[in-house]
Amino acid sequence: MSSEEQQSSDTPGSRRRTHLIITGVIIALAVILVTVMATGLRLDTTRVPPANIDKPAQTFRVAWVQGQSLLPNVNADHFTLSDLKGRPVVLNFWASWCVSCRQEAHELEKFWQANKDQVQVIGIAIQDSAEDAKRFAAYFGKTYIIGLDEDGKAAIDYGVSGVPETFLIDANGVIRHKEIGPVDAKQLTEDVKKILVTGQ
Repeated sequence: MSSEEQQSSDTPGSRRRTHLIITGVIIALAVILVTVMATGLRLDTTRVPPANIDKPAQTFRVAWVQGQSLLPNVNADHFTLSDLKGRPVVLNFWASWCVSCRQEAHELEKFWQANKDQVQVIGIAIQDSAEDAKRFAAYFGKTYIIGLDEDGKAAIDYGVSGVPETFLIDANGVIRHKEIGPVDAKQLTEDVKKILVTGQ
């Protein structure tokens, strides 16, 4: 290409066209990115069936925080899922530092008081200390069994990605329902039918 041809192709008009094309591509990419992000934010992950539904619940071994008298003949230091064999279980993972866990604390206790003859409520504190878990339980008047997942294994085995998360396990040890986020007594009373019917 001659120097004259190069100069003619490098005119203000061609530079402007190039600039417009680049700007258009950047805007298009930005629109695509925003659309993808907005779609992702609208997805309700609680409606996606967890992988462990209708599968045997993982056993766990957690340190006692409170409630030893509710399970006769258990280890003084820890309890396991097998200690609850034959009984439907509402298993709630929570933490004393969790704001949403405060939101559901009275609801879980209310549910437990109304249904303790049919189902066992278990709370497992994760990423927490025994002292903080005890303080939280006392403040919110929790009377059901509470354990501490000291090494984080129970939370990992159940695929817990945040707190609170609640699993409904039937009398045969099979997970029938999972609730992500805070629960309320009314909804829990409806959901628990899934394990009372299956477990009988």
